[in-house]
Amino acid sequence: MSEQSPTYHRDEASAPTADELLCSPSSSTWLKDALRSALTRDPVDAARDAELLALVLASRADSLLASDAARLGLSLPRR
Repeated sequence: MSEQSPTYHRDEASAPTADELLCSPSSSTWLKDALRSALTRDPVDAARDAELLALVLASRADSLLASDAARLGLSLPRR
């Protein structure tokens, strides 16, 4: 992550609000709990931690998908 002005989401116009996520029946309990916890923190610290968490989880998902694809003899498209 850069020390410059961080971008917290890609498209501000389409980003849901915290209230929308908390009220949505399609939001997971895990997401709602994490959001409630984040809302009590400094917003910049919470956003930076969320960005880092997203990177770690995406990397883990990519690694597991690649591993499963290799085990099944499949090739995944490269990004």
